[in-house]
Amino acid sequence: MGIWQTNLIAIGLSLDVFAYCLYKGAMVSEINKKEFLKMVLIFTGFQAGMLIIGNLITWIPVIHKSYESANRIWVFIAALVFFGLGTMMIVKSFTKRHHRIEEQKEDTYDYRVIVIWALITSLDALIAGIGFSFLGLQLIVAAVVVAIITAVCAILGVLFGYRLGCGPMNKFVTVGGCLVLIGGVTILANYLKTTH
Repeated sequence: MGIWQTNLIAIGLSLDVFAYCLYKGAMVSEINKKEFLKMVLIFTGFQAGMLIIGNLITWIPVIHKSYESANRIWVFIAALVFFGLGTMMIVKSFTKRHHRIEEQKEDTYDYRVIVIWALITSLDALIAGIGFSFLGLQLIVAAVVVAIITAVCAILGVLFGYRLGCGPMNKFVTVGGCLVLIGGVTILANYLKTTH
């Protein structure tokens, strides 16, 4: 798996976080740097943590043993994981469009709500962690790439939301799904090339 594919999938996953941070940024009348940093760390921690958990799932003895003996099948499954993940994100973004978002000022940071948001957006990272492991990507490399890109997307999300409002929120989730989908398609294409 190439580094550009890893980055593409990481950006795709992080655009979900970007969308939620865009929403929060649109609600605040002033950015509180301390609270803002805490929120970014929560999102980053959940994304990287869930990716690691997903990766570790593949180390369950039964799965790991079958991975070593049937590597090519697991690469194919990983491609399908990313393809399905991208499709799921796109579908999710279109179903959310039916819910109208009313922007209203909310300067408090309710960390119970933020943790729930972080958990929801990181479920995609859990699935991606499984896919990355099947592709043989090193756990530390994957976690660091996802953590850096998530932190950047969370920061930009709050700043853009503060300046632009949360109107384009679902569009970013759609773009994120498309990027993950492209990553899955390229992995699948590479797999099919090596089988012929």
